[in-house]
Amino acid sequence: MKVYEAIAQSLIAEGMTDFFGLMGDGNMWLWGALCRNPSINPYNARHEAMAVSMADGYARTTGKVGVALVTCGPGLTQCGTSLIAAYRGKTPVVLVAGEIEAGAKNSMQSMDQRRFAEASSARFHTITSIDNMAEEIAEAFYAARLYRGPVVLNLPMDLQEEEFDWDYEYRPSTQFLPQRMETPSPEQLAPVIEKLIAAERPVIIAGRGARAANAKEELIRLADRVGALLATSLQGKGYFAGHPWDIGIAGAFASAPSEQLLADADFVLGVGAELGYYTTEGGLLFPSAEVARVDIKAMPEAIGVIPGLYVQGDARKAVAAINEALEARQVRKEGLRTAATRAVLDAPDHQFEPPRDGLDPRPLARNLGAALPKGALFTCGAGHFFSWIGMYSPLPEGVEIQYSYGFGAVGQGIGVAIGTGAGNPGRPHIAVEGDGSLMFNIQELETIVRHKMQMVLVVWNDCGYGAEVHKLVAKGFNEKLAQWESPDFVALAKAFGGDGVLLKDPAEIGGAIAEGLRKGGLYLIDARVSPSTPTEPYAKVHFGRESHAPLLRPVH
Repeated sequence: MKVYEAIAQSLIAEGMTDFFGLMGDGNMWLWGALCRNPSINPYNARHEAMAVSMADGYARTTGKVGVALVTCGPGLTQCGTSLIAAYRGKTPVVLVAGEIEAGAKNSMQSMDQRRFAEASSARFHTITSIDNMAEEIAEAFYAARLYRGPVVLNLPMDLQEEEFDWDYEYRPSTQFLPQRMETPSPEQLAPVIEKLIAAERPVIIAGRGARAANAKEELIRLADRVGALLATSLQGKGYFAGHPWDIGIAGAFASAPSEQLLADADFVLGVGAELGYYTTEGGLLFPSAEVARVDIKAMPEAIGVIPGLYVQGDARKAVAAINEALEARQVRKEGLRTAATRAVLDAPDHQFEPPRDGLDPRPLARNLGAALPKGALFTCGAGHFFSWIGMYSPLPEGVEIQYSYGFGAVGQGIGVAIGTGAGNPGRPHIAVEGDGSLMFNIQELETIVRHKMQMVLVVWNDCGYGAEVHKLVAKGFNEKLAQWESPDFVALAKAFGGDGVLLKDPAEIGGAIAEGLRKGGLYLIDARVSPSTPTEPYAKVHFGRESHAPLLRPVH
């Protein structure tokens, strides 16, 4: 047996059924060995950075470790931004990278791969010898799973072609994972319980961790008992859609009614939600509130902008324990569920003047959300435009949304979307990306077509870099410095083998999405929105305008 064949066995033993990458000298023998197994699905990206982003999106929605394969040297350096994005998103990814052997005379592609990986926020594990290989591979996957972040697994090229003279045995990392403390003790929960009992205006904010733990029913039980309003982080968007006391996203993307109510809260409980800078608007969103968090991590990584109580535990099990304790003490309160709160929530929406230089982004985002099928995958890239999706797109029941904004990097969305789709075959998939962002990695449209994937891709096209346009205007500079004539994205989609349509009216987005889902494959919708209309957060921060963002209503 060759070493590369043993490595292939190891990856499969770790549960890998799909991988993403680009082939090169540093990984081609391993790639070939993996593809001898008919149960393995390789996804050939057109850029190494996108291979890592695909593994990122895949891991987020499957619960598995995302695996990417790249070659040595420049194959690895292309991945820096995507590695940092996976780190910021706490996504378990193993990037398998080849490496030029030490002392090679042809050293053109050699470099210090450890220094680069660690500078890109990834852990670095290297295979040092045949004797140590099984343990070293398992350690890499163990680190990805335990620390929930990216790991670079370094494979020296000369080692891969050596022969094994004995039977290869591999013990996957899942056998060694420690058991997490999922149900906090009564002593740990006692301070949180006392705060909930004492609170007169409580709010519960659920995040991605609450969704992953299926904590929704227990959270609603708790909120109903203490009279709390229900909110989410951006990652938890739509989790409580349809509940009469749902106030939507907390933070920079909060609606105007939500901002008003959160400002009056006296206790905020974050469950599976970091309550970081953006979710708390830099600590200013609920200035009168004490804060507590429940999270599966043993300890928070930093004190944060709003210090408070912290309890380690599984979101569902911890909240269930709180409910039992409150029930035993017969706690039942009105809290913030008053006639005054209902009046704020039911106030009519502000009426905006429609723009004259492109599609109105507000009805476009609303109609887009309403057109999503129940249970669909919904992936959103990063840029000025993603505020419209966060604040104006309601999510139907069972729609799962993924954002690519973790590192604040544009251009990541299409890779995350491909990985999300690869991990969830058969589910209808709609993605949104900005025109500038898509041009970073437009070659991956061909990847979608070549792998016969289904994706309706809405290009939110303001013919420029929207964030920079509005900031230039705010500072008195020429906004044309960040604008351009748009390419024909529909023609490009067709050239790659897909199809698409140029949207004429926001009311047509539902029909366009339905047509794209009916046709299957890649279907691109070019939505040319007003370039002069800033999102609510930009209007507030850069132009000093009061927010009038409406509370999102449930989709029926």
